[in-house]
Formats: sequence, structure tokens, C-alpha cells
Amino acid sequence: MNGIYVFHGVDHKVGTTMVAQSAAEMLADRCTDKKVLFAALNGRESMDYVREKTESVDAMKDRVENRLLNTSELQRLCVRAGKMYLLAGTVNEEYERCYMPENAVYILEAAAKLFDIIVVDAGNNIDNGLAVGAISVCGELFLVMTQQESILARWEKRQRIYERLRIVPDVYVLNRYFEKDIYPADYVARRCGKEGERFGRVRFVYSGRRAEIERKTLLNYPEDGFRADIARLAAPIAEHYGYAEQERKRKKLWKNFI
Repeated sequence: MNGIYVFHGVDHKVGTTMVAQSAAEMLADRCTDKKVLFAALNGRESMDYVREKTESVDAMKDRVENRLLNTSELQRLCVRAGKMYLLAGTVNEEYERCYMPENAVYILEAAAKLFDIIVVDAGNNIDNGLAVGAISVCGELFLVMTQQESILARWEKRQRIYERLRIVPDVYVLNRYFEKDIYPADYVARRCGKEGERFGRVRFVYSGRRAEIERKTLLNYPEDGFRADIARLAAPIAEHYGYAEQERKRKKLWKNFI
């Protein structure tokens, strides 16, 4: 579905929520006449970097299951935060198994009538109805990973599951990137068997714990490396909506590992 961009992590430790929300904030800032929604569809609330009081998908669970959700009700549940809107995931984690993939599809179909750009945090659990539904209809899928051996080994174990489900990432995001790591970028690409694919790097910064405490994304701290990397990540999306003027000033928006 055009206009829906899903971020999914290889593991819960890779920073999917931070990258996804930061990308949504960047798009809302760049695409000034577009309505941007950041939605958590992954079985968790996933509003760790938000101070605003948000509404959860749980508030419309019965109406979604019975296909009675209307756009005015959804609009009311999507809370305005700065230049974008927010929809929290499951607050009551007992409901996690109650959602089917078609529920996520139904929610996103309704949201697409209200918002121009929808950024979804699909967590890391492929055995979750909301996440699978979001992935199944997204326009682009961003797979978030890190340079850790445990993360790469986990991806190797899970890759066949994704292939059986016909889930193919469009963009690979190497988060918390260290230039001098013992696993350099080209090694990660070869290890994943994805040389020449679209890879984005988001550098490690030291304000992560502060951001968690203060409930803000890392875009709010004076570490230009992170902001520049998120800008590159969001650039192709912004360009799709005609916002390429700022990005054309930069050479090599996407830098292949190889």
C-alpha cells in the first residue's frame, strides 16, 4: 500500500522504535503539507520516546474486529504531537494474541484515508498479527539490525521464515553503527547475503540513555551524525512526495557497503 513505510527489527535490542519514530519526525518536518502518522503495530505500546498522552489501538479493538471503525473515530484516537500524529500499540499486552493480520490491514486502510505518510513500528516479533499485517501491505519495508554477532546469527536463523512468508526487506538499516567495529559494513552485507542492496547506516551516539529518560528521540540532541543519517534514510521517501531540494545538496544519499 503506497504511503506506508514499515520498520521491523531483527531483535528487540536493535533500536527499531528510535529509528522509526525519528524517521517519522524527520518526514513530518520536511513534508510540510503532508499529514504524517507514526503508528505502533507490534503488540507493545512503543511510545518510549513520547511525552504526550497517547491513545492505543486497544481503544478500538472491538470496532476493528467487527469492521465498524470509521475515519472520524480513528482521527480522534490519533493524537497530534508536534508536526505529526501518534497511535500507540497494545497497552494491555494480554491482547497481543487477539489481533490478527487482517486487523492491522483494516486499521491501515482506514488510516490511509486520513494520512499521507504512515510510518509503522512493527517491532521484532514475526509471530505477531499486527506486525505481519502491517508488513504485508507496506509500500517499503526497512529491516533494522546492528553489527553484533548475536543479531547477525539471529537473522541467519530467521531468514528462511521470512522467505517462506515472502517477506523481502527493501532497505537494510545498520543501526548504532561504528566505523571501526570488528564487523565492518561490507562484512555485514556479505554475512546477510545482500551485497549491493540498499543499506542505510545510522551512527551510534551517546545520548541514548538520556533520550530514554527524557522521552525524546535522538533528533533532539546536538549530535549531527544521527540527524544526518536519519535525513539520508528519509530522503527517498521525501523525494517521492516532491521534497528533494534539500537532499539534492547532499552527495550520495545512500551509500552501498560494497
